[in-house]
Amino acid sequence: MNRNAFLLLLLVLGLFCAGPSFAETSGKVIVLPFAVNAGPDLAYLEESLPKMLRERLTDMGFDVVPEGETMRLLEEQRIEYLDLNVAKDMALLAGAGHAVYGSFSQVGESISLDTRLVEAYGVTEPKPFFVVKEGVINILPAIDETAAKIKLGMQQKDRIASIDVRGNEILDDDVVLMRLKIQPGDTYDPKAVNAELKSLYDLGYFDDIEISMDDSSEGKRLIITVKEKPLIQAISVQGAQELDADDLLAAIATKTGAVLNPRVLADDMGKIRELYRKDGYYNAKVSYSLEQADAKRARLNILVDEGKKLYVTDIIIQGAKQLDPDDLKDELALSERGMLSWITGSGVLREEILDRDAAALEAYYGNRGFLNAKVGQPEVTYSETGITVTFQVDEGARYKVTSVEYAGEMIGAPQDLNSVVKMDDLVAKKEYLDRSVMRSDLQKLTEHYSNFGYAFAEADVKIDRNDAENTVALTYTMSKGAKVSINRVLIEGNTKTRDNVIRREMRLADGDLFSGSQLRRSNARLNKLDFFETVEITPEPAGSPNELNLRVKVKEKPTGQFSAGVGYSSYAQVFFSGQILERNLFGMGYQLGFTGTISAKSADYTATFWNPHYNDTNLGMGVSLYNKLNDYSDYDKQAMGGRLLFGYPLGEYTNLNWHYRLEQYTIEDVEDDADKVIKDIEGENWASSFYASIKRDTTDRRINPTKGMTHQFSTEYGGGILGGDDDFIKYIADANHYFPIFLETVIHLHAQAGYIMENGGDRIPPFERFYLGGMNSVRGYKERSVSPLYDDKDASEGYEEGDEKGGNKSFFFNAEYLVPLHKEMGILGLVFFDAGKAWDEDENIDTDLYKSVGAGVRWYSPLGPLRLEYGYPLDEINNEREGRFEFSVGQFF
Repeated sequence: MNRNAFLLLLLVLGLFCAGPSFAETSGKVIVLPFAVNAGPDLAYLEESLPKMLRERLTDMGFDVVPEGETMRLLEEQRIEYLDLNVAKDMALLAGAGHAVYGSFSQVGESISLDTRLVEAYGVTEPKPFFVVKEGVINILPAIDETAAKIKLGMQQKDRIASIDVRGNEILDDDVVLMRLKIQPGDTYDPKAVNAELKSLYDLGYFDDIEISMDDSSEGKRLIITVKEKPLIQAISVQGAQELDADDLLAAIATKTGAVLNPRVLADDMGKIRELYRKDGYYNAKVSYSLEQADAKRARLNILVDEGKKLYVTDIIIQGAKQLDPDDLKDELALSERGMLSWITGSGVLREEILDRDAAALEAYYGNRGFLNAKVGQPEVTYSETGITVTFQVDEGARYKVTSVEYAGEMIGAPQDLNSVVKMDDLVAKKEYLDRSVMRSDLQKLTEHYSNFGYAFAEADVKIDRNDAENTVALTYTMSKGAKVSINRVLIEGNTKTRDNVIRREMRLADGDLFSGSQLRRSNARLNKLDFFETVEITPEPAGSPNELNLRVKVKEKPTGQFSAGVGYSSYAQVFFSGQILERNLFGMGYQLGFTGTISAKSADYTATFWNPHYNDTNLGMGVSLYNKLNDYSDYDKQAMGGRLLFGYPLGEYTNLNWHYRLEQYTIEDVEDDADKVIKDIEGENWASSFYASIKRDTTDRRINPTKGMTHQFSTEYGGGILGGDDDFIKYIADANHYFPIFLETVIHLHAQAGYIMENGGDRIPPFERFYLGGMNSVRGYKERSVSPLYDDKDASEGYEEGDEKGGNKSFFFNAEYLVPLHKEMGILGLVFFDAGKAWDEDENIDTDLYKSVGAGVRWYSPLGPLRLEYGYPLDEINNEREGRFEFSVGQFF
């Protein structure tokens, strides 16, 4: 066998024999002699240069053929000249995957090292490397750089050079490429490629995927060939009756024009089922089918079997022995279906509140002495007729509280703290332990200490149980910390509002002793200004441990308003109104507004300016000018006048307001059957009056309060020493109480009493007297109909017998139960009971009031407060008793 045949046999064996032999040789390298083209002084490099290169490659971890074996092979094969083929032969004979050979040259001061890396089996092209340096002194760095390039060249064979995607007609290449973890330049790993194949199948877009590989001079070239699932040409929904098909299609991720993806479709079916569950169709079944015209296009049919809408018909609380299950049910947000479910939405299962209800039951037990009570995960059972929700309760023992003690750092006598907490009342009444009272006590104790400057005070509680007698003894332990004062109040975020407007609302200033209640009150007052979207008052460390800075950070909001709209009321019918208002004029807190309302029966134009803090004092001053026209049934009244306004706070919640009014009014177009008193004042008149009121307001918000109260007493002095044609003194007392009860419902009680008397004149102006009836007093009765009437004696003096006279005394009472129907939109439902009456001068006040009952809806709409209420009178007026709908909307402020 000649040498060429022998080498060919080695090549065939290397390529087709067992895989491991190839893997073992691919990392082995033989370094052949280098030709040296330089002067005689560098002839030593012919021997030392390959030697140094072998050492560098060995240090890099390569298996390098020893120098002795290399020289033996060269002698045996009688090699005199190295070229590409000889290098391959030497690599095969040495059992190496690569051979390295080349030349060294010197031209002037420059040296160059030209190297060839030859792959033994000729699968890849030889890789040339060139390294050029200045000066012979850089021979070693040149060898190091050459070794590094050889290492990179040998590794490139096992690196991924490129990744191509083929077969995709609908999806972009990036759908595949962006899913891959392997990238060009990564080391080729068959296991990683197999993992990528599985990952691509998991995308769900392909029926078949094939990954093949080509070798190139740069490395491995991966070719991913895919067979796409069909394109969705159309989507239809079949069987949907209660939910709109468009809403179902909008909820799913699968869209027309997309590639069918079973994984996405499975999620979409779950989304549709969830939509049905939220609407009460808990047994709804959702599936899909495909209609394929060919392998590349399909129609998707979503198949819905809605089933019957289910409601919560039973709520069972198992294990409740010591507490009434009905009382426990009242604590739940979940409720059983009832007669008014179509209004209140009760009976609809909201699965997201089940855990909340379980926690609410556990808290309810804890607040009634059951310290060990446990409530399990609610169980929900579906049937064809409804839903049953079962709560499992383990009540445990019930504990009474026998004593309350105080320990730790006291700032007063322990018994003085009994006025702060409420637990001592439970002890006195021998009541059961209430965890909510205990938590509230801890908070109140902390707040109490903070009001004395102890900003970092803490309160803790120790509970000593007596399991034999089922009693507990409580010890509140106090830690007061250091007394803290305010170093500086820092204000930021206000670009329009001036600092002094903010500072005058603060109840803490530089140098004040810290107070938690004053801090909260400052926050409340700034929010009540309604100049800011957010208000944050944050205590921050100052230079001293006994001082704090208060950083007041506000985010301003627009304070200018323009509004216009159309409304309707039972009295004025259709009316148009508009307003221009700036509540923070020049950033100084001034208010300037212009309002106008016009209807078929009235017109009202008013301009008002108000400065709530004149010269930064607590005195408020302002002026209001108006022009009004009212078309009554038997006369017209046109009035033009103004008021000088004043106000002064008498505390945090009480305000004193007063004003002087001067008005010129004209009575005209008086009908023949008008009251005599109207005929007597026909023509031009003057009204001069002084008004004063004191009002205390502790409600939680201006619009739609849920708790708190308002009390107001006012008096108006007209005529007399003030001059004018209207002589009267009027007193009005008004009170509102709001009581929050369960499920965010509110009881509202309102009462008003009025009295008017002559002021040196011979009559009381008819439009100052009291007339009840209508939406703002006793509902169900016509406006002004609850009033004393002129009798036959009055008729002899020229009055029309049977007409409303108006009373000099009045009282009415409203009791309302308010239920939130849609909290986000501000819609309330209500039922009410009204009672009231007006009495004449010669009548005594009695309890024979006119009464009514009714219901209604209120909505704080974008056009303003909307009221739709129906009242039914329980008493007759003029032998009539008919219910009345009353409606108003569009009154802005």
